[in-house]
Amino acid sequence: MRTIKAFNLSPLHVEEDFGFLKQFHDEAVTLRGGSGGDSESPDEIADEVNPVLDGQISAFETKLDAFDEALKSSSSLPSTALATDADVERDSAWRGANAYVKAMTEHPDVATATAAMEVKRLFDTYGDPTSLAQTEESGVLHNLIQDLKALDAEKARLLALTPWINNLENKEKAFKEAAQKRTDEKSRVIVGVVKQCRSEADNAYRQLVSTVNALCLIEGEEKYTTFIDHVNVMIDERKTILRTRSTINAKKNKTDMPAQ
Repeated sequence: MRTIKAFNLSPLHVEEDFGFLKQFHDEAVTLRGGSGGDSESPDEIADEVNPVLDGQISAFETKLDAFDEALKSSSSLPSTALATDADVERDSAWRGANAYVKAMTEHPDVATATAAMEVKRLFDTYGDPTSLAQTEESGVLHNLIQDLKALDAEKARLLALTPWINNLENKEKAFKEAAQKRTDEKSRVIVGVVKQCRSEADNAYRQLVSTVNALCLIEGEEKYTTFIDHVNVMIDERKTILRTRSTINAKKNKTDMPAQ
């Protein structure tokens, strides 16, 4: 029998959790849509929706709306804008350094071009971090900066790389300071509200999942198959993100360990 997979929402970042719940809601409302025939009246469509399921969807919508409002209030804090600006600055620093190193791979001096190719491989190994969640981006940039600073001094000299490394490191430091201020302000002003609303929305999600799984057993899975398949794909995608984040953090922690 098809069922929606178990999924622990708590490891997700707050915004990630909301995004997942919003996408889940977009799928859930399709369960109210009847079979979609043009001949169906609103009353006929309503008769096809299990009233318990309909009530659970409505309850979930109420909690999701409250979660949304709490996040909107949180995002209006002054420190949020500062952190966003700092994030844009570090993205620009990474893009500039990456573009510079790529251009240097075409340098007419063979030694310089060879050194640039080695450095470009470092950038390519870590990939473009600017599309990642902010915390993930910090983890990637930390490791990249450490590897760049560990380059042979002669290679760094050939490429005149030090100003680019320093700029990237300074922009990352500025973002972390701004992000800390944002965290401090949120914790003082509204984090309790967001936490409560998130918890209630997560609980409403779990209740709706349990209802759908139970209805599959009672009514049969046919009319829930597409919904369940879509939600399980969403869950698998989030689990992949969490596994990747765990790997990055483990590497960062290993790098941060003092030498024995």
